[in-house]
Amino acid sequence: MNNCNFLGRFVDIPKLEVTHNTHVTNFKLNVEEFRKDRDGLTKKRNNILTFEAWDTAAKAICKQAEEGGYMAVSAIARNYRGEYVFRVTSFKIFPPGEEGTNE
Repeated sequence: MNNCNFLGRFVDIPKLEVTHNTHVTNFKLNVEEFRKDRDGLTKKRNNILTFEAWDTAAKAICKQAEEGGYMAVSAIARNYRGEYVFRVTSFKIFPPGEEGTNE
């Protein structure tokens, strides 16, 4: 099964492009990862992941995305010449301050 779920903050505002008569957007999310080290201390790691969305999803993401906003996204992983890109299958965008985290 190839199904990935993430919650991340937009690195920059996605831009809508037209290619082969269809709409696409490529964007990056900063996805935080928390884990405990050997001493039991919580460590945070930031992962910058690349996503792509097509057609109506691309238009909706570009329309709703805000600087500092969060996105919950389901995607499938694609390997393009050794680099993983996550193709959006569903999403929900949260305006800044509404992501439900304890910041």
